Amino acid sequence: MEDRISRLEKDVKKYKTLSVAAIIVAVILLFITIFFISRSHEQVTQVAVYEEQNVKLQDELDSIMREYEVMKSQYGSLNAKLSEKDSVIWAHAEEIQKLIASQADYRRIKKKLELLQDQGKEYVQLLDSLYKENKKLTEENTEIKQKVSRLSKEKEELSQEKEVLEEKVTIASKLKAYNIALRGMAVKSGGKKEDETDKAKKVKKLRVTFTLSENELTPAGELNLYCRISLPDGRVLALGKGDGYSFTNDGKLLQYSIKMSVNYDKTAKKVTMEWDLRNDDKAVAGEYTAQIFTETDYLGEGKLILQ
Repeated sequence: MEDRISRLEKDVKKYKTLSVAAIIVAVILLFITIFFISRSHEQVTQVAVYEEQNVKLQDELDSIMREYEVMKSQYGSLNAKLSEKDSVIWAHAEEIQKLIASQADYRRIKKKLELLQDQGKEYVQLLDSLYKENKKLTEENTEIKQKVSRLSKEKEELSQEKEVLEEKVTIASKLKAYNIALRGMAVKSGGKKEDETDKAKKVKKLRVTFTLSENELTPAGELNLYCRISLPDGRVLALGKGDGYSFTNDGKLLQYSIKMSVNYDKTAKKVTMEWDLRNDDKAVAGEYTAQIFTETDYLGEGKLILQ
C-alpha cells in the first residue's frame, strides 16, 4: 500500500514537473511568437515607410525635371549653347532615378535631389545671362544697322544734293548768247556803205550779231567762238576742209564757218562775226541758219530767210 502511495506521489510530482516545463515552453513559444509578429509588423511598417518615401522622392524628382524643362523651353535655341551642362543634369537625374529604384539611403537621395535642383537653377541663370547678352547684342546690332542705314541714306541724300548742285553749277557756268541775229548785207560805194537786205541777189556779206551773257562762274580770259552758217541746201560754209577748219564740241568734230577769239571778262559782251561771199559765191533764196558754239557749249542760233 505504501509502495502504491509512494509511486502515486512520484507520478504527481512528475506530472507537476512536466506541467511546469510545458507551461514554460508555452510561455517561451508565446514570447517567440509575439516577437516574430512584432518584428514582422515592424518590417511591414518599414516597407510601407520606404515605399512612401520612394513615392515622395520620385514625385520630387519629377517635379524638379518638369520645372527644369519648362524653364528651358522659354529660352528656345539658346539651349544649344549649354548642351554639355544640360547633359550633366540629365545624367544626375538618371542616377537619382536608379537610387530611388534600389531604395538607397533616403538622406543620400535627398541631398542629390537638392544638388540637382541647384544645378537646374544654375543652368537657368546661365540661360538668362545668355538671353540678356544676346538681347543686348541684338539691340546693339539693330542700332548699328539703323545707324548704317541712316548714314547710307544721308550719304545718298548728300550725293544727290551734290549732283543737283553740280548740275546747277554746270548749268549756271554755261555761257549764253542773247539776241542772236543773222542778216544779209548789201555792200555799196566800193565797200564804204552797207545796208541790210533780204534779197538774195544783193547779199554780199552775212553778218551774225549777239550778246554773250554775264557769268561769274565762267573763267575770264581768251574765249574761242565758232559760228556755223548753214545754206538752204544744208551745206556749211567753210574756208576749207580738214581739221584746220574744224573744232570739237561735246566729243564731236564740227566744221566752222567763222572763228573768233574774244577776251571774256565775265561781263556781258556784244559780238559781231561776218562771212564775206567770194566772187564765185552767190546767195540763193531760202533759209539760212547761224549756230554759235564755244569749245564746250552750244550758245544758240539765229535764222535768215532770203528771197
